[in-house]
Amino acid sequence: MKLIPVLSSSLIALSPIVFSQAAFADGWPTSVVGNWSVNANNSTGTLSITNQATTGNCRSITGSIFGNPITKGFYCPFSGRIHFIRNLNNSAFQVYSANVSQNAAVLRISGLFSDFGQPGEYSFFGSK
Repeated sequence: MKLIPVLSSSLIALSPIVFSQAAFADGWPTSVVGNWSVNANNSTGTLSITNQATTGNCRSITGSIFGNPITKGFYCPFSGRIHFIRNLNNSAFQVYSANVSQNAAVLRISGLFSDFGQPGEYSFFGSK
């Protein structure tokens, strides 16, 4: 019966090593620049991020989504968070907030956006 305490203490000692390696397996990409295939409330199109700053915990981004410019955007490569505003026509805006993840060579984005022309929150996801 002494096998159980020895086995459980070995698993407890080993668990931080096993789980810490799993946490670092995929992580977050350092850059989100490029063209993403996206779906926002069942509308499909392209999120094109043309520029990303190179310094800071969160780095400003510029580009377009569905052909409209994105403004006041930023990506945080140390947490995977991305935020930007879609400027529809200088008086209508959508605010996007999502997480970026990396699985081997595939980058994924998933979150939501708020539409102030049609109040509510809507799903948003894509890949690159």
